[in-house]
Amino acid sequence: MSSPEQTELLATPCVTCREHHLKCDRSVPRCGRCVRAGRECKLGFKFKPSKDTFSRDQRWLKPPRALIYVDESRHLATGRPLDISQLELHAVRAHMEDSGAVSPDTISPTPSRSRQDKGARHQPVDVVRAGHRHSPRRYDLLPCEISPVTEGHSRRYHLEAEAVRAAHTRSPDSTDHTLMPISGDIPGSEIQNGPVLPLKNRTEALLFRHYIQKLAICLDLCDPSRHFELVVPERARGCHTLLNAIFAIAARHLSHTTGFDPLASNRYHDECLRYLIPMLDHASTVSDENLFAATIILRMLEEMDVPTTGQDNYSHLLGIHAFVNVGDHYMVSGSLSAASFWVGLRQEIYIAVITQQPVKVSLDHFVVDRSFEPADDYTWSNRAIIILADVLNFCFGDSPSAVGHWNALNEAAKKWSIVRPTSFNPFFYRERTPTLAFPEVWHGSSCHVIGIQHHILAELFLTQFDPTIPKVGTRRRAAVKQMTHRIETLVRELCGIGVCNQWTPPSMFTACMGIAMFGDHFSEPADQEALLDLLRRTEADHARPTAAIQQQLKKAWGWIPDNDE
Repeated sequence: MSSPEQTELLATPCVTCREHHLKCDRSVPRCGRCVRAGRECKLGFKFKPSKDTFSRDQRWLKPPRALIYVDESRHLATGRPLDISQLELHAVRAHMEDSGAVSPDTISPTPSRSRQDKGARHQPVDVVRAGHRHSPRRYDLLPCEISPVTEGHSRRYHLEAEAVRAAHTRSPDSTDHTLMPISGDIPGSEIQNGPVLPLKNRTEALLFRHYIQKLAICLDLCDPSRHFELVVPERARGCHTLLNAIFAIAARHLSHTTGFDPLASNRYHDECLRYLIPMLDHASTVSDENLFAATIILRMLEEMDVPTTGQDNYSHLLGIHAFVNVGDHYMVSGSLSAASFWVGLRQEIYIAVITQQPVKVSLDHFVVDRSFEPADDYTWSNRAIIILADVLNFCFGDSPSAVGHWNALNEAAKKWSIVRPTSFNPFFYRERTPTLAFPEVWHGSSCHVIGIQHHILAELFLTQFDPTIPKVGTRRRAAVKQMTHRIETLVRELCGIGVCNQWTPPSMFTACMGIAMFGDHFSEPADQEALLDLLRRTEADHARPTAAIQQQLKKAWGWIPDNDE
């Protein structure tokens, strides 16, 4: 039994989860999330707002036009005060130097009015310290007004971002994870920000390297030019939105797999959205392949965020659709746009499988190849992906029982398996044994892994949705038994490829898709435990959410009661 005090505390999430924007289970004395993350759990308290109302003639203070918001929580925790005067000076100096209105030596901590032009417009800058109410310090700026967008120079200044970034600037050897995003450009800007590489912040450099070495491989599976590993980092030199996307996904992946600051990714992500969303309303920007690549990266981040948010909102899919549907005139083979299209299609397939809906992205593009003519291995892998997309559109479309359509898709899948190059054969294969849950299947290329796995998924769905299986009658039982045996064999093959080729993490992601859809066919406890173990390893090692799938399978197997019944 909980004490009255504990019962009172259960009514509100803990302060730690609230600060990290996480869903709290409200357990006492420490919530589950804080226990798993090894964080201090600060218990919350009920807040009852006052019922007092204000009179109609209540007078309200008007804040100044330019504000700098400073989070002092880190300084309060360490007992070291924040030097606001230096922060203000740096903010004003950064803005004035950036605008070109004044030289670096013009501004001093106590500017004198005698040095200012009497006809100039003066813009007060106040510093608001988060969580406290202090008398702000005021600075009268030189003849340069801070405005969101100035006519003739369509450039947005972010004084508050510059100030907070200055407050958290660390030495090159610092390992502090407190970072701020780099501001980017707005649609139609005439002045582009200069190159941002080499990076000055060591932690941001670590994020940059983590993306290149650990995450780009998840995107370049079927791309011989490895655009996301080689081209995207180079493009990020002049595209702040793309650079912030790289920082965001690297920080999120590290926060899920290590003890990295979980809030760092949010700051970079928010900065991306600040510019990316308005850009989608401009015809000239939906054909910008750098922004297309940034949207793809953010969608990958969104997939990682499911354990944190509790659901997948598919927010960045609309952005992907906007870029894909702009047309073929800029999506040529070998371009970053074409590479982004293929990654976006694989992301769409993942969503179609999990939600059991057709693939919504357009498949009528010049880069789509459904032929069986001789081609390189990467093209053959993309052909397998297209076949799976067509199969999903059949299974979850309007006519999943059309025998003619099913026969055509089944024939295409069989022909792919027969005609594909022999390089898709594994260089090592060992059958499963009583002590080995899945067969050992070793491949040497990510395009072979992903091509074979998508082909197996297509075979799985074609088997499950086979319209020739009798619906009733004496032959149905034997047909269903044969179907179950084939599904189990294909799922084991899919999982064996994933487990034996974890050097390319998407092999595990694809195996999880097969388990999510067909894991309920397994009735042996040993098989069920092996499938759950693969799901757990995928979430722990690769930051891919599988908790919901595990829960659904346990209900389907009867391990836990299904409360929905």
